[in-house]
Amino acid sequence: MLWKLHGGGRTTVEKKRLLTKSAFLCGLQCDKLLWVDRNQPEQLPPVDESTQAVFDQGHQVGDLAKELYPDGIEIDWENGHEAGIAQTRAVLAERKPMFEAGFQTGKLHARADILQPAAGGRWDLVEVKSSSKVKEEHIPDVAFQKHVYESAGIRIRRCYLIHIDTSYTRRGALDVEGLFQRTEVTGEVGTMEAEVRSEARRLLSVMAKPRCPEVEVGPHCAGCALYDQCWSFLPDHSVFSLVRGGAKSYDLMEQGILKVRDIPEDFELNAKQEIQVACDKSGKVHIERNALRRFLDQLRYPLYFLDFETMSVAVPPYHLLSPYEKVPFQYSLHIVDSPGKRARRHSYIAGGAADPRPEILSNLRTLIGKKGSIVAFNASFEKSVLRSCVNRFPRFAAWFQSMEPRIVDLYTPFRDFHYYHPDQDGSASLKAVLPVLTAKSYEDLEIADGQVAALRFREMAFGNLPAAKKKEIRNALEIYCRQDSEGMLEIVKALEKLC
Repeated sequence: MLWKLHGGGRTTVEKKRLLTKSAFLCGLQCDKLLWVDRNQPEQLPPVDESTQAVFDQGHQVGDLAKELYPDGIEIDWENGHEAGIAQTRAVLAERKPMFEAGFQTGKLHARADILQPAAGGRWDLVEVKSSSKVKEEHIPDVAFQKHVYESAGIRIRRCYLIHIDTSYTRRGALDVEGLFQRTEVTGEVGTMEAEVRSEARRLLSVMAKPRCPEVEVGPHCAGCALYDQCWSFLPDHSVFSLVRGGAKSYDLMEQGILKVRDIPEDFELNAKQEIQVACDKSGKVHIERNALRRFLDQLRYPLYFLDFETMSVAVPPYHLLSPYEKVPFQYSLHIVDSPGKRARRHSYIAGGAADPRPEILSNLRTLIGKKGSIVAFNASFEKSVLRSCVNRFPRFAAWFQSMEPRIVDLYTPFRDFHYYHPDQDGSASLKAVLPVLTAKSYEDLEIADGQVAALRFREMAFGNLPAAKKKEIRNALEIYCRQDSEGMLEIVKALEKLC
C-alpha cells in the first residue's frame, strides 16, 4: 500500500525523538524522509506558498468543524509538549469534547482533532479533513492515533472522518452543519491495527539509526519534501519527461537510460513518444503542416482569445457556491475583428469580496458577438467554468448554449503532436508552447502560474492588505492573464506563418 504525506509544520526540538502522527505518515512514505524529519529537519526545504495555502485551508476547516461541538474544550500547547499532555489528562474527567487532545505512550505521540465522549466511559475519535471524501491515506492516519490513545489507556468506541460535503450549496450565511459530512471508518481502521503496531516499532528503529538510510527513488516519491534532492541526478530532457511515459520511464531508468535522446530504437514507444524522441535526437522541430492548416481553417473571424483565472476553495465564500466549485475572478479577452486587424483587449479582475460571476457573465455576453470563433487553450476548462457559472445564474443559459459550439481548443494541435519542438520537453501546455513559437516567456513574471494567481487574488479580496499592496497584486494579475490571452493570439499568428 502507498501512502502520500499530508500535513504541515516542522519538527520541534521537544518532539524530535517522538514518533508523532505526521512522522508516522512520513515513514509510511519513505524511511529517508522520516529519518531526516526527525534527525536533520533543517535539511528539509521551506514549505512553498502553495503547499502552505493547503495547510492553512486545512486549519480553517478544522476550526469550523469545532463549531459542531459548542461545549468542546481546546487543549493549549503553547506552553510545551508536557504541559499539553498534562492538560489533556486533567480535562478527561470533564467528559466533554476535546480539541487537540494529546497522549503519549513510550515514544509514540498523537493529537486528536476531536475526542467526543461516548457511552460506557469510552470516546469517539474524530479526524477532520479538508478533502471532499475519505482517502486511502486517511485510514493509517486515524489508525495510528487510535493505537496511541488505546496504548495510553483511552478506550475508543468508534472512529470517524469529518470531511467536506461537495453537495452542499451555500445559501446566505454559511451553514457549518451542511458544509461537513461525517463518515464512520471504524471497520477500515480496525483492519490496520496489527500493521500499524508493527510499522510503529519499525519506524522507531529507523529514527534511531545513526545514519540516514538509503532509499531507492520510485513512484512513492510523489509529493515528498525531499523530491528535488533525491531526484537531482536526472539530466535535462530526462526519460521522465517522456509524454505519458509512466512505467516506461521507470523501465528506462532501471536500464541505466536517463536521457530521452538515448532511448534505443528498439524500445517500444507510441507515435507521440516516437516524435518526441526523434526531435530530441535531431534537435529539429516536427511540423505536420496539413494538419495545422486544417486546424486553422476552422477559425472564423472575429476571433476571441479568452483566458480565465479561477479559485477553488473548501469553504465557499459566496451565495450559490459549493465547496471546491471553480469561481472565475479574472478574464483577459483579445478580439481580432478580421485578418490583419490589430487586436482589441478587454479585461476584468474582481474588485473585492463580492461574487464576480454575474458580472463576468454579463461582460462576456456583451463583448463576445454572435459569430466568430472563441479560442481557448485547453478549452474544456473554460467550458466547464462557464457551464458551472451558468448553472448558478440560468438567465445566461441561452447565451452560453449559443456560444459554446464556437469554442475552439488551441491545445489540440499540440496535444496531437502536429507541432512539437524539442524544447517543449514532452509538454503541450501553453507555458511550454509559447516560448518555442514566440519570443514570450513566463520566467520574469511576478505571477507565473494559476495557483499563485488564485492565492494572490484571495489575499487581495479577503485579506487585510493596504491599498498599495492590493494595487500591486492587481497589476501582477493583469500582466499574467494578459500573457495567456495575448500568447494564444501570437501562437495562431506563428502557426499561420508555418503553413
